[in-house]
Amino acid sequence: MTATTQPFRRLRLHALAVALLSACAVPALAAPVDAAKISPEVTLKLIDLLVAKGVLTRGQADDLIAEAKASAASAPATAVAAQPAYQTVPGAVVVPYVPEVVRQQIKDELRAEVVQQAKSEGWAAPNALPEWTQRISFYGDLRARAEDVLNDKENYREFPNFATLNSGSGYDIADPVGNPVPYVNTTKNRGRMRLRARLGMHAQIADWIEADMRLATGSDRSPVSTNQSLGAGGNLSKYSLWLDRAYIRLKPTSWLSADIGRTPNPFWTSELLFDNDLNFDGVAAQASFRHSPDFKTFVNVGAFPVFNTDFDFGSTQELDKESSRDKWLYGAQAGLEWGFADAMSLKLGLGYFEFDKLNGQFSSPCLAPTSKDVCDTDLSRPQFQQFGNTMFAIRNIVPAQGAPNGPQLQYFGYASEFGVANLHAALEIARFDPVKIVLEADVVKNTKYDAKRIRALGPLNNFKPNLDPADTRAVFDGGDMGYYLNLLVGQPKIEKAWDWNASIGYKRVESDAVPDAFTDSDFHLGGTNARGFIVGGSLGLARNTWLGLRWLSANEVTGQPYSVDVVQLDLNTQF
Repeated sequence: MTATTQPFRRLRLHALAVALLSACAVPALAAPVDAAKISPEVTLKLIDLLVAKGVLTRGQADDLIAEAKASAASAPATAVAAQPAYQTVPGAVVVPYVPEVVRQQIKDELRAEVVQQAKSEGWAAPNALPEWTQRISFYGDLRARAEDVLNDKENYREFPNFATLNSGSGYDIADPVGNPVPYVNTTKNRGRMRLRARLGMHAQIADWIEADMRLATGSDRSPVSTNQSLGAGGNLSKYSLWLDRAYIRLKPTSWLSADIGRTPNPFWTSELLFDNDLNFDGVAAQASFRHSPDFKTFVNVGAFPVFNTDFDFGSTQELDKESSRDKWLYGAQAGLEWGFADAMSLKLGLGYFEFDKLNGQFSSPCLAPTSKDVCDTDLSRPQFQQFGNTMFAIRNIVPAQGAPNGPQLQYFGYASEFGVANLHAALEIARFDPVKIVLEADVVKNTKYDAKRIRALGPLNNFKPNLDPADTRAVFDGGDMGYYLNLLVGQPKIEKAWDWNASIGYKRVESDAVPDAFTDSDFHLGGTNARGFIVGGSLGLARNTWLGLRWLSANEVTGQPYSVDVVQLDLNTQF
């Protein structure tokens, strides 16, 4: 309020009515409102109306009236006497005449103040949305990819496609000629365009309760990829959307949160263990403790059903259903973040991940001549897998009486059990800000790997290369270790035009170091038993839009030769 208007502070209540009438554009008052023609009774009725409409509280209205009365009572008598008077009812607030220029100034100032308050509180803005919409936000990203898969022409041609074998009614081992084995493509190159689109909604239900849901593209139900190959459906057909995430987050304190549902990865890991697109079904809790501005510790735990037995499994059996064999993942991780020097920080995480009942089991003797037959360990086969883990036949098939050469349908399961210890570390150097240097290292070891046990099961893959054609022995040569090293220079997260980064890494993951179903889906086209380099870079084109290029060159760790290069050119944007 300027010095000119200071003597007229007692006019605030009356002028508020003028400003509201003018700013709200009441149809009956479309013409300019003259403050001198508004009686105190009208003003008070307007205030009562604003209270009834919920614009003002009763307390705010009473405060305004009290302020006006107090100002009027303290005004000098000469100031009041100099102004024309008009009849009022007893107890009314008398407002003297105010020059037009002052009235306009007061009105403009109050209009600006009221409109600003209306916008900030969302109660009188034009086309204002309901309150609940202010607690909901949307987010998403799009990625267009051109990808080339370049197979070495000297690759071995007869790697069985166990995923295909397990997804059908079983492979007839009694008739390999009439029922040929499906093999993985290791010799022919492929080029394809791919799209990834994800749209999420986040809702703040209460101060400590949040909900999140995200839809995503995907060519199939794969847990490790939301890529949709363009043209895969034929004839420009439409594509599917999948429920990628849906969870409730509880945050009872600033240091503790719990997610329930289909959640993002609650652990700090690299793609050596879990693909970046992987989400988790179940319950997870995360706690972080700030000990000083430069030092923080964290703990992450979770329990996740990997597979839940169908309620009517064994439906063809008349007398007794088969027992359930649910598969679970239990994980725990502890770590720290430490700014130990100027513009230098270290993040460290140590975790253990127990994959309960993920391995296959050898069945009791059973007959399996038709697709309707069920053996007691059929559910121990993987419901999803990529490539690399050691496999064995899980059905103990007894030939049908009178038909020893009849169909014998077989399934295949993981030969190894999995309990993976993981050490993950990242060193960030920001002394050349905005350019940063990030050194990352990740190591895994399957503590439940038992080569002797696997050999006893009769493994079907991961043998030492046989250089002597006369030697027909198959010597198992699996492994339980994996590691990943990476150097990144630039901005780790691209946010604006001309942000950039470049990276080079090396990865080696032995056959049974981790379950092949959940690890990186791009390196060696997904799975384990792979080693090689990953080189890439990104360049910002605009706000939250960037171009990325990666070359992933991988060979087998053991077994027959299998070398594949993957080149990916990406255009990314997010909102």
